[in-house]
Amino acid sequence: MENNHPVLREIIELFVEPSRKARYLYFWEKSKRRAQLLDELLHDARDLRADRSRELVPTLSDPDQLLALMRKQGAGKTCYVFGRSTFDGEQADLRAALADVAGRMREVIVFARDTQLAFVEEHDGRQFILSMK
Repeated sequence: MENNHPVLREIIELFVEPSRKARYLYFWEKSKRRAQLLDELLHDARDLRADRSRELVPTLSDPDQLLALMRKQGAGKTCYVFGRSTFDGEQADLRAALADVAGRMREVIVFARDTQLAFVEEHDGRQFILSMK
């Protein structure tokens, strides 16, 4: 697993509030700060851009429902996963990644790079879809 994975930087550039972006990029550049970066990014959504974030209410714990939701928005078969997952820092099958994290309150982001679409789940179970559209 690469501490400063280029896809993680892409997520920061796309979805973090402009006023907070420099802080996250600083963490990204310092491999020893990776845990702090993920903790702050995924603990709650306050630093995510509100115009690119939609909370899922009610939350979804069925990976097939999440998969259908993401596929409807164009997600392909693979994704990148960052956070508390067995796939942390890896490219993975989207369905397998969602099955690993959905409804488990693990602080994770599942990012479909091809469509710049992401699923985020916080420690308290709140879920979000991040999208450029």
